[in-house]
Amino acid sequence: MRRHICLDMLQEYILEHNLSEYETIILHPDDYDVIAAEFFNENELMIFRPVEVLGTKITEDTHGDVRRNQVIVLPAVAS
Repeated sequence: MRRHICLDMLQEYILEHNLSEYETIILHPDDYDVIAAEFFNENELMIFRPVEVLGTKITEDTHGDVRRNQVIVLPAVAS
């Protein structure tokens, strides 16, 4: 059974997997909406800005590849 994605769970995931600002987490649109709402409420933001958790960029899946409650990590691209 997969855990529901929330901001606390995502922070734990980032720490457990040693993710950095070079990786990007892709979430199902429903999960992204939950994270974005928590992020904006917790940080008392009124305007849209990119969502970052512990420096790691969080983005919404726009291709339908990510299932609900699934976390996909895009590795850093070598320069």
